[in-house]
Amino acid sequence: MKLVPTDSVEYQTHNTKNNQKYNFGIALAQGILIRISFAFTDPTTVLATFIYKLTQNNFLVGVTGSLMTTGWMWPQFLVSNLIEHRPRKLPFYILGMSCRVFCWVIICLGTFFISTQNYLLLATVFLVCYFLAASSMGVSTIPYMDIISKSIRPERRARFFSLRQLIGRAFEALIGVFFVTYMLFDPENGAPFWLDYAKKFGFDPNWENSRLAFPYNYAILFCCTTVSATAAFTVFANIREPIHPVKNERQPIRNQLKQGLHIFKTDIHYRRFIWFRVSGHFSGIATPFYAPYAIQKLSVPELTIGYFLAVGALAGIVSNVFWGYIGERYGTRSILVITSGLFCIPSFIALSSMALPKDLQLTYYYLVFAIGGITTNGVMVGFMTYMLNISPELSRPTYIGFMNTILVLVSFVPAIGGLLVPFIGYTGLFAISIISGGAALFMACKLEEIIRSTHENFS
Repeated sequence: MKLVPTDSVEYQTHNTKNNQKYNFGIALAQGILIRISFAFTDPTTVLATFIYKLTQNNFLVGVTGSLMTTGWMWPQFLVSNLIEHRPRKLPFYILGMSCRVFCWVIICLGTFFISTQNYLLLATVFLVCYFLAASSMGVSTIPYMDIISKSIRPERRARFFSLRQLIGRAFEALIGVFFVTYMLFDPENGAPFWLDYAKKFGFDPNWENSRLAFPYNYAILFCCTTVSATAAFTVFANIREPIHPVKNERQPIRNQLKQGLHIFKTDIHYRRFIWFRVSGHFSGIATPFYAPYAIQKLSVPELTIGYFLAVGALAGIVSNVFWGYIGERYGTRSILVITSGLFCIPSFIALSSMALPKDLQLTYYYLVFAIGGITTNGVMVGFMTYMLNISPELSRPTYIGFMNTILVLVSFVPAIGGLLVPFIGYTGLFAISIISGGAALFMACKLEEIIRSTHENFS
């Protein structure tokens, strides 16, 4: 296979030690800002509650939980075909993130100006734009992962993703405790615990009267996501993208599809990883329903959503030290095995919470989000690192894009869960999640620790 020639001076310049440190810092700053943007509009807590409160419809709650995954995944194979032969991937990242920010601007305006009396119109605008925003992020993912893989050495990737999660989730915890709780609290159902302390120090004793009503409180959260996402892609646009050899021409998408199928059939590590990811998707069928379940069954006030978010973030922070140690000492496979073992625990906790005395239910239920936060961080560190490690450089966009295209087929699992709730109830939904978590653990145990060399090409 012929490679596009690259300027040797430029190639060497982009790979100096100083540039590696610079790129590590730029990528870390971008990752932290992206985590902050997710905190304001976390799909499993904030957005699930927003849609439930707006529509009282479990199916739409499930759809909301599916849209991020589906939108993020479906364009990736097409994008991989478009950029695999191009030495520079950064312009495509900028394009995707610009579209994502534009979609969030529309969501903000729609939430501010569409009356809740037209709740179907507001829900439609939100869901359509949210899907487009997620799809735009999917466009930027392939170039982002390729740039990260070229900029950060394999032995530092687990540390990078772990540190990215650690700092980002620290901000997420603060946002959840202090900002989300304030934006969502209702004085009639209690105020954030810190509000009384703030009053003692003379900070705005009329905060209860200054809060915004629904849906304007959520519109502020959406605006915060827009600002932080804009900052994230602006920072990353300044990265010094290394220029590595690439394929000399764009192959027809039919050929790339055949290549993806060939890789799936012949690369056993890739195939096992895909089956593991499929099982993981089914174990997440109940994830968007944990917050609405707490509001319906445990009668918790809406501001508790901010505490759920903070508990998950704090648990993730603590776990980062553990995940970083496990990744460097025992390898990425060990991270995936442990996280898959945790998949079924949140549903078990939710399932058993109603058996406890009323005064213990909420305290116990926080474990749903604590375990979820630990698992999410393990997934972020393990999935990304393992995917980069098993993907040969020249075919990396095809590896990533083909896998995520396959996973589109199971990305609507939470929406299916929303359809099933009227028939099997939350109990049945949690049971499916537990069984699927066991299947994911079985598949994780079959994975092997693989790190392919920079210029190795598996085909």
